Amino acid sequence: MLNATTRHHLLQKLFWNPVGASIARRFIRFSRKFDVVVRNYSLNGETNGERWLATLMDDAPLAIDVGFHDGASTAEILKARPKARVIGFDPSRFALGCYDKDFKSDERITFVNQGLAAEPGELEFYDYDNMCNSLAKRKEMPGEKPRTYKVPITTLDQWCADNAVDRVNFMKVDAEGYDLHVLEGATRLLGEQAIDIFMFEFASGWTGSKRYLWEVTEYFEDKPYKLYHLFNGFLTPLKYDVHIDSCTTMFAMYVGVSDERMARGDIPVRDYGL
Repeated sequence: MLNATTRHHLLQKLFWNPVGASIARRFIRFSRKFDVVVRNYSLNGETNGERWLATLMDDAPLAIDVGFHDGASTAEILKARPKARVIGFDPSRFALGCYDKDFKSDERITFVNQGLAAEPGELEFYDYDNMCNSLAKRKEMPGEKPRTYKVPITTLDQWCADNAVDRVNFMKVDAEGYDLHVLEGATRLLGEQAIDIFMFEFASGWTGSKRYLWEVTEYFEDKPYKLYHLFNGFLTPLKYDVHIDSCTTMFAMYVGVSDERMARGDIPVRDYGL
């Protein structure tokens, strides 16, 4: 039986040459596709389960869309549930323009041109003229320089208290790296299980806010929620491992479900150890 050192040297000799490197590159490409397609480390809303998750909403739900942007998620919610009422939050000027142009006449939609965080106040907003606009400063492309401007900030707890919102059936959070800050501003609502289901994006924007997936799992340890990795047609329990805590390579959609909502028994959960 070869020891570890011998095996390592043998594999290095096999692949650290032109032919071996060519084989290795093909294996790496396959491995990446496997992670995206089979293990569902994917942000493709058409195939990663986002459309399916919307079917778990009640018939006439109150939904919250954090990171309204161009309104695409709000439109999908209303497509799935035409009787829904949607509250969209986004502090960007682009989002306000999209709402005014395409959604203002729809009485089912309330748009709030404010950011959400753990504490109310005012913060610098980084506008990249794309879907990466965020309260978190990020650097993904060489020479990338965002426009910046101050935006008002509230918390989900405060806004809902001020506007008599005491039950949220579904919440989508795509705050480009500021997602955990948003959830930290909903401590009261979460403690009361006032949000049935929420979904958040774990992607490269988290590098800008310097937050990690382990912080999410720790934040929910004392709350009446279970966390899951979203798949297309089912959920799988989120079992934290440092190898999945890479927002630049293992990006995914994660879901929280209240204990009360899960008790209905209509949400399929599978655990394949993937």
